[in-house]
Amino acid sequence: HSESEEPLVVYRALYGGYGLWVRPLAMFMESVTKEGSTQPRFAL
Repeated sequence: HSESEEPLVVYRALYGGYGLWVRPLAMFMESVTKEGSTQPRFAL
């Protein structure tokens, strides 16, 4: 980010309209709880 110098990740969805998205690196790398299981937010 130009004001905070926070690293960002640019990625493209692999479904739907294949939109282009930007997220802070920390958010991209964090784990989430889904259906009672902790897993990476994103995976290949």
